Amino acid sequence: MRAARTRQRVSRRKRRREYSTCMWVRLRRVSIALLSIAVVLAVVAASAFSSGGPLTGTWSGYINRAAGGATQRHHLRLVVNASERGGSWRVSASCSGTLRLQSISNGFHHYVEKLARGSTCLGGGVDCLERAGAGLYDEFQPQPGTNYTSATTLTRVKG
Repeated sequence: MRAARTRQRVSRRKRRREYSTCMWVRLRRVSIALLSIAVVLAVVAASAFSSGGPLTGTWSGYINRAAGGATQRHHLRLVVNASERGGSWRVSASCSGTLRLQSISNGFHHYVEKLARGSTCLGGGVDCLERAGAGLYDEFQPQPGTNYTSATTLTRVKG
């Protein structure tokens, strides 16, 4: 009888130790899994918000605008925000404005140009942007009633 009780006590202790060990293993596995998920989410979030899309960044180049039979060459600087939903453009100190994403179709992002306050140039229209290798192809469609168009490939500004 005494031997049976001793065996029962030993088996109870053994079961408690096994249960305790099993719980620690489970807790460790769950904490490792949660930590892994947190790290993956942090990396994804950081890459999504910092790098932006293929159009993101500052682009520069020259455009030839044909107006009234004459062609004028202007330096253009475009900035596309990381979200690719907007940005800005600048031709000169008196000719600049903002970009607002209107639509995306056939690989082109269509941005509506809005003149900045105090700009003295003809502006407004739609800038159609598409990546072209390392460059950015920019085709400008003017507002109805204006008679000039332009198309060029811009290069990314370093830094």
